[in-house]
Formats: sequence, structure tokens, C-alpha cells
Amino acid sequence: MMKDRLVAGGVAGLIAIIISNIYGLTSKALGFTDRIFIDFAKVLIMFKPYKGSLGFIVGEIAILTIGVLWGVVYAYIIKITSSRYNILKGWGYGLLLWMLLSGFGTIFDLPLFKDIPPHAAINNIIESSIYGLVTAYALSVLDQETKLL
Repeated sequence: MMKDRLVAGGVAGLIAIIISNIYGLTSKALGFTDRIFIDFAKVLIMFKPYKGSLGFIVGEIAILTIGVLWGVVYAYIIKITSSRYNILKGWGYGLLLWMLLSGFGTIFDLPLFKDIPPHAAINNIIESSIYGLVTAYALSVLDQETKLL
């Protein structure tokens, strides 16, 4: 199989965003938080988090696309640095994404990004950490099993 960092990063990011999204949807359904990353993805696309099936579908497409994109970026970051301490780097990457995405939302005054309560911020840190850790782990597994990197 030919090496393809773009595909490997995209697949790792897709796996990671699905798993972190499951956590987010579960935590919202259980009432731990009032906003999760899919809500932010809806705002990025539609400027407000529409309810209902169509709003959910648009949010899912947006969050999956975002996850794939950031997975590809991570795969290229690993190429520039190394795959040593991959899990630690993945966790740091997840935290960096939390800071960047939350920060840009605040800077551009997007709905849901203003006045984020502490419990929602903590939940989003956990969701981002899951994304970063799973991206790093999935990329390692893909490299071992398929030699895509």
C-alpha cells in the first residue's frame, strides 16, 4: 500500500470525531452541559444552532468535516516533528484545538461562544481531549497496520 498521510490523517480524524461526538451527545443528553462541539459546528455553518433533524444533520456534516480536517493537520504536524510521545502530543493537540476554536468563537462574537459557563467549558475540554487522544492513537494504529504514514 502506498503511503498517504492525507488519507491516514483524515481517517484518524474521522474516527476521533465520531468517538468524541458520542461523548458530547451523551453528556448533553444526560444534562452535564448545555453546549457541545456539534452545537459550535452548527453555529459556524448556520450562525445559530437550529433544532430538529435538519439542523442535526447539518451539524453532523460540519463536525465530521472539521474532525477530518484537523486530523489531516495533526498527521502533517507529526511528520514535521516525530511520532515519539504521540499520545501526549495528541492530548496537547486536543487542548490546543479547544483553546483555538473557543477563542475564535469568542473573538468573532459567535452565538454560544459568549459567556460559556464553567461546566460547559470543562465538558468541552474533555471532548477535545478525547478527540486529540483518539486521533493520535488511531494514527499510530493506522501506521502499524497499513503503513500509510
